[in-house]
Amino acid sequence: MKKLWEEINPKAMFEIRYLYEAPQHFDTVADWIYRQWWQKPGNTAEVVRTPLRGHLQPQPLPAAFVALDGEMPVGSVLLIESDGIDALPDLKPWLAALYVLPAYRGQGVGKQLVQALEQHAWQEGFTDLYLVATDRVSFYYELGWRVYTKLVGKNGITIMHKSMAAAPAASA
Repeated sequence: MKKLWEEINPKAMFEIRYLYEAPQHFDTVADWIYRQWWQKPGNTAEVVRTPLRGHLQPQPLPAAFVALDGEMPVGSVLLIESDGIDALPDLKPWLAALYVLPAYRGQGVGKQLVQALEQHAWQEGFTDLYLVATDRVSFYYELGWRVYTKLVGKNGITIMHKSMAAAPAASA
């Protein structure tokens, strides 16, 4: 059976695995997510670790992916049921927590992670995907995502959408 990343791009430079296939990288992925989005007074790493444990088994949702350079994790992304946007409770599922180590940015790691997540979502029958973009809107736009709506507030955010009606395109 072909690996997920081989179906997406047989010339891929980085290996993309489900986190359940590489559980030795759980702590690293949890640490990235905590430090990037959740490290605030009163929070501990458990705010990430507890829900992330649900990604350690094969299932349609939630799902986590890790990018590897050899055996070294260099990025990750999650597919989750909800991203906690109270104004949009019916939108599901969500791409969340895309993270790439700074030294690996601009090398296609993020693109490969997004494509792996899209392939998984399509194979599992999800017809639509959503994400919150506080920045990097153009990155997602280049991958076929479109602005769904913008939420105004203290930290204005852009909600993006991608239809999964057709199989995701492999990169050239």
